[in-house]
Amino acid sequence: MTIIIFIILSFLGLDNSNKSTVSIEFENFKEDYVGKDIYIGYWLSSNQDFPKENKTDFAQIVKADSENPTISKELQSGEAYAISIFIDLNGNGKMDTNFFGKPKEPYCFSNNYKPVFSAPDFEDCSFNLEKDTTLKIKIIN
Repeated sequence: MTIIIFIILSFLGLDNSNKSTVSIEFENFKEDYVGKDIYIGYWLSSNQDFPKENKTDFAQIVKADSENPTISKELQSGEAYAISIFIDLNGNGKMDTNFFGKPKEPYCFSNNYKPVFSAPDFEDCSFNLEKDTTLKIKIIN
């Protein structure tokens, strides 16, 4: 009987997953960024590698198609996340940095965290995703 109920609920699209959408809007997107790839990394609180490139829990690459792009991602609700973003101006697929490790390409973090001397900690950029949420983020140039 339990299996039959599960099958019926699956066909109806009623499952136990509790997902919410996080949408990202940029407050200062430049015309120069249109046509470039935007790399977005999503980290869960259990990930100790924040914000190391290529160590994300979820990643997205979106081509900027306008001066007002909105990026959306469906994620598990009830979790703490941190987001890092960079715009790949030269198309080499990685965040370019100078000798001291400071990014040479536009970047930003959730909570509009702006690093001073080092990369942020997860807590600096984290937010709890409980329902559909829109983040307005300023790009650091």
